[in-house]
Amino acid sequence: MEKENNPRHAVPAKNHSLTMENRRRAVLTGVNEVLGFDENQVTLMTENGEIALTGEGLHVTKLMLEEGQMAVEGKIDGVIYTQRTRRRGLFRRGAQ
Repeated sequence: MEKENNPRHAVPAKNHSLTMENRRRAVLTGVNEVLGFDENQVTLMTENGEIALTGEGLHVTKLMLEEGQMAVEGKIDGVIYTQRTRRRGLFRRGAQ
């Protein structure tokens, strides 16, 4: 059987995880770049695509792009994944 250009046959993305603690703290891995942030939204690119955390009083408490790690604290009321896979960010892993 011949493989076609089908997403089901695509090369799997690298690992990404999101751990939420009481909707007050989110810890993410597989983070490639930060696309934007303010007290109401943190948008970033992961190994599996774009993700936005929404809420109130959000602030980044840990950012280690070389290791692909990030932590956000505040009142988190939404997690949104999109299919976008590339945008120009503010901070990028391996950026000069």
